[in-house]
Amino acid sequence: MIEKRLYGLEKNLSNLIKLFENHKLPKVMMLTGKKGQGKFTLVNHLMSYIFDKKNYSLKDYSILIENKFYNVKDNSNTNILYFSCIQKNVKIDEIRSLKSTLEKSSINNLNRFVIFDDVECLNENCVNALLKTIEEPSMTNYFILINNQRQNILETLKSRSIEFMYFLNNSVKIDIIKKLLLDYKIEHKIDLKNSKLTPGNYLRYNKILLDDKINIDDDLILNLKKLFKLNKLKKDVDYLNFAIYLVNQYYFNITRNSSKIDNINNKRINIIRKIHDASKLNLNHANLLVEIENFI
Repeated sequence: MIEKRLYGLEKNLSNLIKLFENHKLPKVMMLTGKKGQGKFTLVNHLMSYIFDKKNYSLKDYSILIENKFYNVKDNSNTNILYFSCIQKNVKIDEIRSLKSTLEKSSINNLNRFVIFDDVECLNENCVNALLKTIEEPSMTNYFILINNQRQNILETLKSRSIEFMYFLNNSVKIDIIKKLLLDYKIEHKIDLKNSKLTPGNYLRYNKILLDDKINIDDDLILNLKKLFKLNKLKKDVDYLNFAIYLVNQYYFNITRNSSKIDNINNKRINIIRKIHDASKLNLNHANLLVEIENFI
């Protein structure tokens, strides 16, 4: 889902556009903040403005329907190279070959942007290969690294970048979610008042509830069983992330009425660690569910 309107990061986009127009946009930028705050949407809007300015409205920060450029993920624009780093989707050979690609002039001699989404998921070998590529960027090549803070990122990569930090307070997040639900005419299934989700994650998890017929008020183990099965079937990490969200919410509700907060938090952390380990090591979900039931 690509948002035609930008919410919450309008000033950030204006600043990036000013830098670009004044030829001061950093050659290597790292956009850092929690997943779902709108960093990818921000990049998409920046690209839409740069490559089809007349069909971008700065008045309300929206991509007009006539805009020839819409989604960086489809790699339809030869001046934009998009890489999704999550779940080891980027191989070291791709990064090594990128250097030779960038040494060639673009067909139309326009600026070229290389975007690495979830860059924190790159392994050390891939990061080292990327460092060799970004050490000497040409006049027309720009790198945008989206760091969603899923895990620690190598300091060597951070040190080669100009970092922009992004944070939305809870009231702003709720306001953005309401606007997006209205824009897309989506029924909301997750309680906004008690949710600390970023707008992007709220929409992802709300979509899972709607599309996969999951009742958020059902028994936790029952919902975890469904989500693990869907993750295995569709190979989509959002199902595991949503499972972790449900675990967090379950224990959050318990701690509100308990004095044994430390003990409860230790259980919560152990369950989340087991879900992460099962994903990394491709462990049996049935055994994982038994272990989780023993904790609860």
